[in-house]
Amino acid sequence: MVKKYGDKIAVSVDAKNEKVAVKGWTETVELNSVEFCKKLSDIEVKTIIYTDISKDGMLNGTNLEIYKKLSKIVKSDIIASGGITFLDEIKELNENGVYGAIVGKAIYSGNLDLKEVLEVSK
Repeated sequence: MVKKYGDKIAVSVDAKNEKVAVKGWTETVELNSVEFCKKLSDIEVKTIIYTDISKDGMLNGTNLEIYKKLSKIVKSDIIASGGITFLDEIKELNENGVYGAIVGKAIYSGNLDLKEVLEVSK
């Protein structure tokens, strides 16, 4: 499927404490999320959306360290999701080679201004 559809597919990896989360985030399995992302990259998945579910919707910052780690070992484009709250986080994700970010609650709660987010993302 990856070879046929190429860059039209993004794989979402939900994780907590570097373990893959399943069943609507109610359980984690003994599958290391970083190793799983590496395997996805090795089979040429172009884009991985990685959500740190322990941070999602909390407005207390994202897990920058996991995204730095992923950007060093994975060839795929990484889209960060989960807890992105501050403009400096977006800058740091960008500086560390993270392809994109999903920002939700921080924008509609007023913590982040979409115009500023787009400006620092250039």
